Amino acid sequence: MREDTETLFVASEDIAAALNLLESIEVEVGFDCDDPESVEQAILAVEEAINTRLSGYRGDARIESAILRVKLDFRCAILEQAASEDEDGEAVSSLCTLH
Repeated sequence: MREDTETLFVASEDIAAALNLLESIEVEVGFDCDDPESVEQAILAVEEAINTRLSGYRGDARIESAILRVKLDFRCAILEQAASEDEDGEAVSSLCTLH
């Protein structure tokens, strides 16, 4: 039983490390607000950066859930930025730093 307790403790440390990595992710992406393909490429670039950064922590359901939540947060932030307009009512080309 002691071995199981140690294994659980290590897993908890891994989860904490993965969550800390997720909380500290900063990604800078550029996109053209008028080009849906450019916006989608920015979203995919952020998702790939998250996947790469957390590749060693994948598999645990809690980590996977947190990864999906962060990806959704980034997606929403990019889409919100892409939808924003300047004072003249024109779409703004953007270099967006997300964290």
